[in-house]
Amino acid sequence: MMAKLAERRKELLDSMMKEAVYEGAVQVLTQYGLSGTTMDRVAAASGMAKGSLYNCFRNKQQLLEFVHDRAVTPLRLAIDQVVAGPLGAAEKLRVIIRMWREYLVEHQAVFEFLISDQTVKQRLRATEQTARDTGIRQVVTILRQGIDEGVFRSVDVQAVAEMMISAAIGLVEREFATGQRREVDEAVETMSSVFLYGFSAEHAS
Repeated sequence: MMAKLAERRKELLDSMMKEAVYEGAVQVLTQYGLSGTTMDRVAAASGMAKGSLYNCFRNKQQLLEFVHDRAVTPLRLAIDQVVAGPLGAAEKLRVIIRMWREYLVEHQAVFEFLISDQTVKQRLRATEQTARDTGIRQVVTILRQGIDEGVFRSVDVQAVAEMMISAAIGLVEREFATGQRREVDEAVETMSSVFLYGFSAEHAS
């Protein structure tokens, strides 16, 4: 019993420490950029000793990968629940498009850093591709469900899912580059209507 309590306490402390590191790292990265980020600055912002930080992350690359994973994991898990849930396929697509957009707005600072900094994108290429592949698989599952339900016509689900994920990311990249942001409802309605109904005026609302 005592051993289990000690293990749970350690897990809680580890979780709290990682959350502190994440918040500290995001603060430093978004303020100083990648080149100005040092382990000293991250340790100070996280409220921990530099040695403790190095016990978790050997270098800035590992820290960067941790920040990316911590940023995208909650959204991935939430979408997994939608994909596995009871909604119809069309509604699932609408829901996850809204989730993408609302999550992006809520965590804008870290995603603008991850998406807009070209050096960061180069260093996270493999990590980002893994995250993108996960998103594609989620959309593929929904598209297959929709075909089985008879609400979607038969298409190359892999190609459509790749287009959908690329469109979502591309729209955000453009907005970050120009500084012109669309409202959540506008962006959600545009993506939902285009991917559900195409450009046909027959289905225009």
